[in-house]
Amino acid sequence: MRKKERHRLITRLLSENNIQKQEDFVSLLEERGVMVTQATISRDIKELKLIKVPFEGGYRYSLPAETAEDIGEKLAKLLKDAFVSVDQMDKMVILKTLPGNAAAINNLIDRRFKGQLFASLNDDDSVLMIAKTKEAAEALKNELQELI
Repeated sequence: MRKKERHRLITRLLSENNIQKQEDFVSLLEERGVMVTQATISRDIKELKLIKVPFEGGYRYSLPAETAEDIGEKLAKLLKDAFVSVDQMDKMVILKTLPGNAAAINNLIDRRFKGQLFASLNDDDSVLMIAKTKEAAEALKNELQELI
């Protein structure tokens, strides 16, 4: 398994489990057929910038809190690389991307614009955003265009 895939799995494990020690990561990964050493997990923790947060009388690993600025920077970078087009109709905004990029962009859009969105859906190369109001949809479309 490549490092990027392992990092994605570690992130998923963090959302599903309360991991308190590096050995817990090793065990959970081994259960999924991924053989790693504690030293590899230690490097992964540093690269993912995981933090320990209080939990039931002890501590557990967690992803660092992302600021709106971090999310905005990631979204702008991804849009610059994968943007095809954006259009709006009433409360809906459709964003077309290069194939394989829509899921990542949708994840960032959900986090960045959660107050303006009613829902969003994606397939391989499109993100459909349904805003709460027509004005919010217009603002969303304009902001996405500014990020490009």
